[in-house]
Amino acid sequence: MAAAPEASASAKSSGFKHDAFLSFSGEDTRTTFTTDLFRALKAADLKPFMDDDGIKRGNTITSELEEAIQNSRVSIIIFSENFASSSWCLDELLYIFDQYRSKTKNHGILPLFYHVDPSIMWLIDEADEKRENPFKKALDEHEKRFGKEKVDQWRGALRDFIDDILKTTGKEFGISVKEASEFKYDVLLSYESTDNHENFIELLDGELRSSKFIPFKTEDNGMDREEDGGSELDAAISRSRSSIIVFSRNYAYSPRCLDQLLKIFEYSSETKRLVIIPVFYQVSKDQVRMQAERLDASLPGIYNKQFKRENVKRWKEAIKGVAELPAAVAFSDAATKR
Repeated sequence: MAAAPEASASAKSSGFKHDAFLSFSGEDTRTTFTTDLFRALKAADLKPFMDDDGIKRGNTITSELEEAIQNSRVSIIIFSENFASSSWCLDELLYIFDQYRSKTKNHGILPLFYHVDPSIMWLIDEADEKRENPFKKALDEHEKRFGKEKVDQWRGALRDFIDDILKTTGKEFGISVKEASEFKYDVLLSYESTDNHENFIELLDGELRSSKFIPFKTEDNGMDREEDGGSELDAAISRSRSSIIVFSRNYAYSPRCLDQLLKIFEYSSETKRLVIIPVFYQVSKDQVRMQAERLDASLPGIYNKQFKRENVKRWKEAIKGVAELPAAVAFSDAATKR
C-alpha cells in the first residue's frame, strides 16, 4: 500500500495529514532520486506521501491519491524526461493544480527539475530542430490515443503552471520565464583554431553533444553576418547559457579571439546571465596572465596602429578577468590522446 505512516508534528499542527505529496515518473526516479528525497524528508521529521506499486493504476488517478493530495500541505512535482509520457502524471498535475488554485485548500506547489531544463515547460508548442523536447513529443503522441480535447487540458495545465508557478519561483531566483525561453545554445565555444591539436575542439564538441548539450562553435559559424540588427556572434552570446573560453598558445595573439572574449566577458558582467568557464589547453593560467601583461608588445605592429589603445586595454582586462574565474580543467597534449 501507499507509504503513509503517522502524521508528523508539523503536518498535524497545520491540519494536514501529510507534509508533502511526491508526484513523479516512476520510470525515471522511483528507485533513485524520489526514494532518496522521501527518506530525507522522513529523516527531517516530515511526513511525505509517496505512492507505491501497490496502488491499482488505470487511465485516471485513484481516489486514494486524490485524498492524499487533498491532505498534503504541499505537492513536490518532480519533472523528469518521461514525466509527460505518463497520462497518470499529467492527471496528477491537473488535480494538484486544481487544489493549488482553490482558495479554500491552501495547497502549495514546489517544482523540481530532474535532469531536464525548465525551458521545456514553456516550449511545448514550439518545434526546435536542434533540441528534442520530451514534453512536446509526449503530448503529440498522447493526442493520437486520448484525443485533442484531453491533451489540450494537459497542455493548459502546463501553461497555467508556467504562469502561476514558474514565473513566481523564477522571480525569487532572479530569472524570468522570458529570459529562460530565449536560450538557444547551452555552450558557446570560443577558441583559436590553429591550436586545435589532437582535434581537441572536436572531442570537446562531441562530448557536449553526447551529453545532450547544444554547443555553438564560433569557428563553424560566420561572424560577419547580420541578425536582428547585430552580428551573429552577438546573437549567439545573448542566447547561450554558458561560454567555454579555450585559452591556448595563440589565443591571446588573435584579435578575432580577443574580440570574442571581450564581447563574452562584457556581456556576462553586464547581464549576469552568461556563465563563463575558462579551459587552459597546453598553457597554464600564469602563462595566460603573462600574455595579457605583454599584449602590447606581442601583437604585430599593424594591430597597434589599427586598434586603439583603449581596445587593447579592454582586451587585457577581459583576459585577466576570465583567467581568474574557476577553471574547468587544464589539458596537456597527453590528456587529449586516446
